Amino acid sequence: MAALNFRQREQLFHELAQFARSGVPLNHAFEILSRNPRSEIRVCLKAVRENLKASGEAGRAFREAGFSESDAAVIEAGEATGRLDTVFLDLEAYYRQLANARRTIIAKSLYPVIVLHLGAVLLAIPPAIMEGGRLAFFAHALPILAAFYAALFAGAVFWRIVRALLSRDRGTARLLMRIPLFGAFLRDWTAWRFASVLSLYAGAGGGLLRAFEIAGSCCGNAVLRSASASATSLVRAGQGLTEAFRKQKAIPELLERAIEVGEHSGRLDEETRRAAEIFKEKTLGALDALAQWTPRILYILIVLFIGWRIVQTALAVANSVNSILNDESQ
Repeated sequence: MAALNFRQREQLFHELAQFARSGVPLNHAFEILSRNPRSEIRVCLKAVRENLKASGEAGRAFREAGFSESDAAVIEAGEATGRLDTVFLDLEAYYRQLANARRTIIAKSLYPVIVLHLGAVLLAIPPAIMEGGRLAFFAHALPILAAFYAALFAGAVFWRIVRALLSRDRGTARLLMRIPLFGAFLRDWTAWRFASVLSLYAGAGGGLLRAFEIAGSCCGNAVLRSASASATSLVRAGQGLTEAFRKQKAIPELLERAIEVGEHSGRLDEETRRAAEIFKEKTLGALDALAQWTPRILYILIVLFIGWRIVQTALAVANSVNSILNDESQ
């Protein structure tokens, strides 16, 4: 994958859209954008430009430069239909959504993380005063922070494993989506990706069945990918699009209805884009709920921990007083 974050991809596709709308050839646009020596986009565009010169195909050039299959496929469709400007604008909007979603998650996660660090520091002060010295302070603060970062690392590893299993194995994907709350989040998240890619490819003027194939391959959900592949096979065998997708139990009702309305109205790109927005709101809503409950849980844990430390400190003081009294009585 190209080494660009969501904001950089948003910026890149915005600039390419502006050049395409002005009639500037794609190769010349790459040359202009590559002139800024401080831009991280420049390195990426160098690879795209070289691939474009070798193949003469924009979609293939982006694919070989490390962009995602969905990006490359949408660009291919836009190039074939002469709608590269529209495709680049759609990709700009898509990555803006992803960048905004990531920023929201990070912003909502900062507060509980700050609370945890502050709690670890404050809780380490009384033992440091009683035991005297920096070593006592670090001995009480560092284990709390180390446990937090270990949990954070374990969570990141767990999420990567879940994503891999969800994408590769249908049986495991079904089991994961049956987990209360977490399964609903996975369904909405992958349906968001599916509907977004589908709307992008359909809006670019690509083939309808190819649009479903690309969306299925990029959604990260083996169940949804299999259902989409099964439905497209039925369509090739002569069934209607809506009828074929109705037979797939793994397809969310909202997505199924968007396909039905889109097929009969000729506005599949608009209907699936609307579905993608709804799935996005559900996904971000779940993350927002997590962000709201995380500090509450941390507060409870901190209060319990403070209470335990107070009891420990009180017992230590009582033991010290008893020891002094015993020494004086002797």
